This record gives sequence, structure tokens and C-alpha cells, in this order.
Amino acid sequence: MQFKLSLVAASLLATLTLTGCNDDSSSTPTTPDVEKPSPETGNPDTGKPDTGNPTPVTTGQFIDAKVQGLDYVIGTKAAQTDAEGNYELGAENGTISFYIGGKDGLLIGSVSGRAVTTPFEAAGTYERSINLARLLLTINEHNDDSTIIIPSLIKDNPSADIQAALSKITLDDGYFEKSVQTLLKLLDSKALVAADDAQKHMQASLNPEQLQRGSEEVLTQWAKGSNQIIIHRSANLRVKNSSDKTFKTVIHQDQQNGKYVGGLSLMNYKLTDDQFTILAGSNDSTVEKTSTSPNFVYEMADEAKVYTENEMMPWSEIETMGSPYACMTAKNCSERLLTQANLKYIERQDGDHKQKEAQSGTYDPVTQVYTQIRSKEYLDGDYAGRISESIEFFYPVTDAKTDRFVDFTGTWTAKETRPNCPDVATSTLTFGEKTITLTGQEFTGTCEITDGLNETVTYEDYAKMDFWWFGTNVQVSTATLDQLNTTVRWNDKDTGETNDNFKINRFSYIPAGKAWDQGLLVRDTLNDNGDKIATITMKKS
Repeated sequence: MQFKLSLVAASLLATLTLTGCNDDSSSTPTTPDVEKPSPETGNPDTGKPDTGNPTPVTTGQFIDAKVQGLDYVIGTKAAQTDAEGNYELGAENGTISFYIGGKDGLLIGSVSGRAVTTPFEAAGTYERSINLARLLLTINEHNDDSTIIIPSLIKDNPSADIQAALSKITLDDGYFEKSVQTLLKLLDSKALVAADDAQKHMQASLNPEQLQRGSEEVLTQWAKGSNQIIIHRSANLRVKNSSDKTFKTVIHQDQQNGKYVGGLSLMNYKLTDDQFTILAGSNDSTVEKTSTSPNFVYEMADEAKVYTENEMMPWSEIETMGSPYACMTAKNCSERLLTQANLKYIERQDGDHKQKEAQSGTYDPVTQVYTQIRSKEYLDGDYAGRISESIEFFYPVTDAKTDRFVDFTGTWTAKETRPNCPDVATSTLTFGEKTITLTGQEFTGTCEITDGLNETVTYEDYAKMDFWWFGTNVQVSTATLDQLNTTVRWNDKDTGETNDNFKINRFSYIPAGKAWDQGLLVRDTLNDNGDKIATITMKKS
């Protein structure tokens, strides 16, 4: 992927193999430089370096321009952002959830308490973030876009119709434009703002020369010479070749004969004083394969490219690679230096290829995770015009034999919507030591909802349904950050049925809170033709 390209001056796309959709890759990513993972890695704090408590933040600001009237919930407190886009975090500096139209409206996302939140931190993927910005600009009640004011019909005791319209908006894929139409009609709003215009607006608002985000406190564990281990997990989310009319969703796991086939890239670094070290077991090479459906493409780890021994790289080479690598070479690496957006599509050389790139990078001092959301386009060569969007996570661990996970143990609230269905089904999922209990509402038929959901399943059975990561890590109830940002093709065929019923589930998740488990999990279900069937949002209570 991106890292190895710059180091060895080789083109990623030149290594892609376009063949049929059958694949023999392992379903478990290689763990760098590890004989056996620590049995304690299921503990959310295991593997987290002891770097002290982050500087407390009591007030934050939501920026896509200053957004006034955005609903937020932190703990038991519910309020709205003021005229400056400010929100109050309080002394606890806990996780904050953002809504449009209150808790029964559109849940945008949940983030750790921070000085500035933008659509990128709140919504997650590049696509979702741009679509959120489009929505905010479209419904803006201010006379220009220097400030965004949520309309009074939304922020002041919204009607049931308004809340219902908001709750059914999905920020992913082409269905976003359809899902907002009911709301726009109720608001008598102008036409939906174009994606390019929303991107340009955010670039002006998030310009690092004008908006400095986060503390200047030095992050010593991110600097060269710290001997710190940094894990880098990533996933390409969607791609579009010059010959394609629309983006293709990247599938990372495919259920074949009852088992998942696939694999994710994983890099593991050590920041020594003399050299930047890539640890043995790392692998950032992928193989792309065509799908039987024109709406999807397979991308899985190429196990033949795994690092068999440590590889040393000079810091002078690392320094030119941009964030977060440039920050690692500096003695004053900080949240402020790591947290920057550049959406201008800057042209630069990437190995043998020229490309233009837009990206948003954010360091969360609570989770200690640096998240980078990227859109890039190749400008020359055989793949000129190809655009890919990806998400990357970097975080420190205590040693190469540990990792960190999101532990699902506990109670989650899930809300499901379906296209063209007027209602929302709300259910509760309780993740125990060995089983998962589901209670509440569920869709039956097309749009009918019943209150009779009450069943208990094992993690193994639930993994077969689409939560494919359960059972792939040391503790069955855990998932890695890249696993929570994958797309899986699975067979929704009941026992005894002979006909296959393939579906695609696409997941999106940004970690929040010290244990990483306070973020919003979004699960879109698509049929084999790429049409949306349902969207479920899940949040831990």
C-alpha cells in the first residue's frame, strides 16, 4: 500500500493481479515479529504505552465553518453547539455524540472529547465526511457559508416527520442523495450541494494556517529514538478506474464453503534513534481481483510479500513521506502537528507514479490513535485516472507481541433503517463471555417491524452472519480497527436451504474513549448487485 511504495519506489498498481474472484489467501493477517500473541491482549488497556494522561479539554468546537445548533450528548447532558460551534465537555472529558435533530434524528458519530471536531472525525470515511459536509451546507440557515446554522425546524423541537426523515439518512454511497430528499422537501431547501463544493468549503475552513487543532504537548512516544513500537493498520474502502462510471466497493473477506477467505495488510514499526525499522512479519502488499459483480472488487493481503526479517530505513527517507512519518522524525511531534487536513489534491511523486491526494489526519489523545482518511488519484501510467479511498490507523503499543482491540463485551443499542420503509427498528445486543443476546424490534418481510426479537447465539454463529472478525483474535469478543472498517461478502442462507443468498456488509468505525469502544459502528447491507438493503448503527451503552 502507500508506505512500501515510497520506500522502494515501486508502484502498487503494477503489483495488482486482476484475475477471477477465487482466492486462496489466509483469512488471518500475519502478526509482526510474534510467536504467540499475549493472552492478555483482549484487555483494552493491554499494549497501550504508559504516556500519562492527556491535557484535559473542557470546551470543544465543531467546524465545517462554525456549526450552530448541532445537537450533542455527553454522559447525561444533552445540549446544542453555540454560535461559535462550541460544545461543553465538562471535567470528565468523556465521549461526545453528535446528532442533527436530537437523539431521534441523525446520529452522525461519537468521538473522544477534543478541542476541534470536523466531519472527518465525526463521520469516519472520506465519503461519509464529504456527504455530511454537503448536508450541513445544504440545510444552512445562515445567509452565507462562513457560519452554518442548523434550521430552526430541526433544532427547535423538530416534528416527528422531520426526525423520521433525519433518522433515515445514510451518509454512504449513491443512496445518500436519495435518502436526504424527504428532509429537503420538508425544509423546502435548495438543491443538494455538490461534493466538489463541499470539499472546497472544508479545505478553506480546515486550512492548518488558520485552524490549529490540539495541544502542542510533545508526544515523546511518536519520536525517533523512543524505541516505541507503532502499529499501522489500513484498509482501502472503494476504488474507481477511469473507465468506471461509479466507485466500486472493496471486499476484504469472502465467505466460501462456510469459511471466510481474505486478509488485511499490517505494518509494525520500531522508532530507534539511528533507523526507522520495519519489523519482520509486516505486510503492506495487496492483490486485487475482479468480482462477478461490476459494483465490487476484491482486495486481500499478498502473503508472498510478507517481510521475513527486519528492514532498516534511514530517517532522511522517512521524513519526506508526509504525516505521520514526518512527525516521527521531529523531536516536537504533537497532536497539533499530527492533526491537519489538506483537501486541495496536492500533486506529488509516489514511487514511479505521480498522484494527487487529499487527506485528513487526526490524532486522538484519549485513544492515542492517529487516523488518516485519504483520497488519491493516479495521474500517469497504465492506471491514470484511478481513484482510491482508504482509512489508516497508527497507534503505539508496549512491545511487538501485543496489540489493542475493541472489545464488544457489554450492551449495544442498534437502530435499523431500510430504504423506502417509514419506520426504525430498535434492538439491544448484549455481548457476554460466550454468547450474544438480541432483544427488541426487528424487520420482518419488507417494512413490517415486530417486537418479538429474543434470541441468543454464539460468537461463532454470529460471525457466520457477517461479523466475521469474532474468533479471529485472542479473545472471541474483540476486533481490530481495520477489521471494523472492512466489507464482507457472506451467504445469508438458512440451514437446509439449497439456494445461495449472498449479501455484502460494509462496516465503518472510528475508535473513541480510552478503551476504544465508544465509537459508532455503521453497518450497511447491500445485495449482490450493490443495492442497499438496510443500514444499522450500533453504539455501546
